[in-house]
Amino acid sequence: MNKKKSLSILIPILFATSSAVQAAEVFNKNGNKLELYGMINPNHEFSNSFLSTKITSKEDNTNAVLGLSGKINITNKLSSYAKIEYKTDFFMPEELMNQQQPSTIRLGYAGLKYGNLGSIDYGRNYGVIHDVESLTNHAPYITNDSVFAYNDNYMVGRNSSLLTYRNDNFFGLVDGVSFALQYQDETKNRQPNQKNNSGWGASLKYESDSGLTAIGSCFTSKRTHSSTNNKSLTHESVNSYGLGFKYDANNVYVAAFYGAARNLTPHDVRGSSYINETQNIEAIAEYTFKSGFRPSLSYLDSKGYNMHGSGKSELGLAKQINISTRYAFNKNISTYMNYKINLLKENNFIKTNKISTDNIIGAGLVYQF
Repeated sequence: MNKKKSLSILIPILFATSSAVQAAEVFNKNGNKLELYGMINPNHEFSNSFLSTKITSKEDNTNAVLGLSGKINITNKLSSYAKIEYKTDFFMPEELMNQQQPSTIRLGYAGLKYGNLGSIDYGRNYGVIHDVESLTNHAPYITNDSVFAYNDNYMVGRNSSLLTYRNDNFFGLVDGVSFALQYQDETKNRQPNQKNNSGWGASLKYESDSGLTAIGSCFTSKRTHSSTNNKSLTHESVNSYGLGFKYDANNVYVAAFYGAARNLTPHDVRGSSYINETQNIEAIAEYTFKSGFRPSLSYLDSKGYNMHGSGKSELGLAKQINISTRYAFNKNISTYMNYKINLLKENNFIKTNKISTDNIIGAGLVYQF
């Protein structure tokens, strides 16, 4: 990764951080629905030395995301549902000469829901840690560097082989109280840092009428057989939990998230060793004016700790401040500008693991449906 300061002009996938995404209805009859949503994401990056006009590198990362969700009523209370979300890169050649992967399935699951008894589904889905980490998932860049938003890493972010049970309003008895239970089967045929064994997770949420929401999530999982003998691990299991809250009312949005994990984050690219402990703090504050103008300020701090005898060493994983502004023309079109101030300082660990220390300015016009 380029260690120079960079100036980037890009259009990120903001529908992943927006709560106002509108899907295009394809079919709706007698409660049976089929909806389409997505975005084309032109993305080009220019890198240069700080305050220099000479471009040192440029890269095209144009892509698109397309999603399809459906619901079918079986009886008055029983219904089935499914979702698939697909991403493809437009900068790849039509005929690949190597193992590059131009297209991926981000989500793909199906399930059943029965009245107040809740829903259960299986497939590629979000892990339960995402329930609480998504509270601060609003700024264009902050979650890109959060270790609690990594995909294909146990029950954080998106992953495969997830069996998820969700219940809203506690069987219809307590308004505002929801919970989720999740089981993940062992995943194989992956890179070492993307493999995982079986595990369990849970999430509990309380949402009040005043706009205040509190969420707690956790999971525990076994290590894969290839890593249980790893000398860098202080425990033979992976454990993680997250706590967060948000206030969303009167045009004000304030949220905070704290996460901690054990043996979750790979120490290097190949995943031959793991960071013993990881701690994460995220916070964001936003205000929406009546005109549609929406400024925000966010903060991210991810730290790792490795044990060495009776002591431990601290490892900087991500530390940044994001100053963002957004303006919504309507529910489909918006524009934004973001300045990411990277607070990390280069050291041997950051260089070895290719962790970015760039400052980035981003701006874009986004169309979503």
